[in-house]
Amino acid sequence: MGPLREDVLRIALPLTIVLSTAIAWAGDVNNPANDSLLTMSAKRQADILGKIAGEGCKGKTAFYQGTMKDLPQPKGDHRPQLPVPPEHENDTFWNVMCKNGRSYSIEVHPDGSNNVVECGMVKMFHSGECFKKF
Repeated sequence: MGPLREDVLRIALPLTIVLSTAIAWAGDVNNPANDSLLTMSAKRQADILGKIAGEGCKGKTAFYQGTMKDLPQPKGDHRPQLPVPPEHENDTFWNVMCKNGRSYSIEVHPDGSNNVVECGMVKMFHSGECFKKF
């Protein structure tokens, strides 16, 4: 085996492990839009999510929060946990911190559409907290 091939293997094998781990980390969801985000660099994720958030957001930091299936029940809510509706079971949540200090939670649907909510609203309605894994 030549030195070039050894260098390629030394880089390719860890990269394969990292990518497969990142995709497994996303949970058991069928979400091509999310899969695409997971393969991007952190900077590219932040750029894309900032554009999705709008409101002049230039993405600084991106954070993968989890899947709809992982979403916790609001604190103090003692009602039985409702099942996730089938049309939302593959949705995932990302957060983006903007360079202007604002932050958003973005629900990413498999078809690439999304819902955007300011992180302050997420906390106000006891729906969790941005930049914390579910």
